[in-house]
Amino acid sequence: MERAVWIILNKNFSITLDAEIADGKVIDKKFSPGSDIWTDELPRLGFSDEDVQKDYDEFIKDIISLFSEPGADKVFIDAKIGEESEYINSKSPLVIRKIEEYSVDEII
Repeated sequence: MERAVWIILNKNFSITLDAEIADGKVIDKKFSPGSDIWTDELPRLGFSDEDVQKDYDEFIKDIISLFSEPGADKVFIDAKIGEESEYINSKSPLVIRKIEEYSVDEII
C-alpha cells in the first residue's frame, strides 16, 4: 500500500498526518500532535490559557473544513515532497507540506 506523510500547520500549531493513498483518495488517516502519539481522529488538546485554546480549536476547525473540500485529497496526493500548499479559509491560513512517501505491505 502507498502511504505519505504531511505536516499541516498554521502560525501557532502543527499536526502530522500519515495516510494511505488509494483510488485517488487519502484514507486511513493517522494524526499526531508530536511525541509519537497517533490517533485516528484529530487530536483535541487542552490548554490552560483560554486564548491558546481558542486558537487551537480554530486550527482544528480549519483542518476539518479543509478535508470537507471536494479537491482536498488531490491537493495532498499531487503535492511533491517538500512542496507547500496553502489553504486560505480563515484568518490564519493552513500550510500543507508533504514530507515523505513510502510503501508498506501492511500496518500492524
